Amino acid sequence: MPRLICLSGLNKGEEYALVPGVNTIGRSEKNMICVFDKKVSRLHCTISIDSDKATISDNGSTNGSKVNNVFVQTPTELKFGDHLRLGQTVFLFSDKSMSEKIEKPKEQEDAEFEQLLQEATFQVTKTTALRKLKTDKEGKVTGFLSFFTKDDQPGGPGQQPPAAN
Repeated sequence: MPRLICLSGLNKGEEYALVPGVNTIGRSEKNMICVFDKKVSRLHCTISIDSDKATISDNGSTNGSKVNNVFVQTPTELKFGDHLRLGQTVFLFSDKSMSEKIEKPKEQEDAEFEQLLQEATFQVTKTTALRKLKTDKEGKVTGFLSFFTKDDQPGGPGQQPPAAN
């Protein structure tokens, strides 16, 4: 089922299923898709869904509608992957939901993490402790933090660094 996924603007993260027929988009709550953007007209544009194609038409909006950064002058066919800009809001025209993500087995995720560690620009030693730092909403690791201890080197805790000559 075709849908719009909001990539930027106040509606960011929202997903809207498009129904067969006419789908109205604009700032007014009377639209099927209400966009919270002052640069979007009340009745900004329409997306028509037929059995074999989707078409966007600008309704004479003040700031225009763009598909892949090109202003919509006449009804324009949409293809999956197209970016639609209304005011300062950007949508992705997609055939997949954001919730339809590909799950990786835990073993594959661990192997990718280990490969990342091997490609790191520093040597991992017994004095280095790695901790997973942050995960996203889906539980995917987005980064890690490394801690180094320097107790065995001059200038360690409580010591003054060597004087410069």
